[in-house]
Amino acid sequence: MSWKTKHHKVYEARVVTDALARLAKHFDLATLPFSGEELQTLATRARESFRAFESDEKQQRLARYRTHLASLYGEERVGPVWAALVEINNEIGYEEK
Repeated sequence: MSWKTKHHKVYEARVVTDALARLAKHFDLATLPFSGEELQTLATRARESFRAFESDEKQQRLARYRTHLASLYGEERVGPVWAALVEINNEIGYEEK
C-alpha cells in the first residue's frame, strides 16, 4: 500500500471519529439502540457516500444499511441520527475546503 493510500485511510478514519464525536453532541450515544459497531459502520458509510456523492453504488449501499437498521430499530430512531450525520458530513466537507 502506498503512503498516499495509507495517509488517506488514516485521514478518513479520523474524520469518522470526528463525526461520531460531533454526533455525541446531538445525541446521548449510550441511549441510542445501536451498538458501537453499527454507529461506526453508519458513520463510515455516510462518509463514503458523502465523498462519492455521484456514485450510485455508494448511495445504494448506504440506503440498504439504513433500511437494515430501520427494520431492526424503526425509522423513527434511525431517521434523526441519519439526518444529523448528513449535516455533520456537510459541515466537515465545508471545513475541508
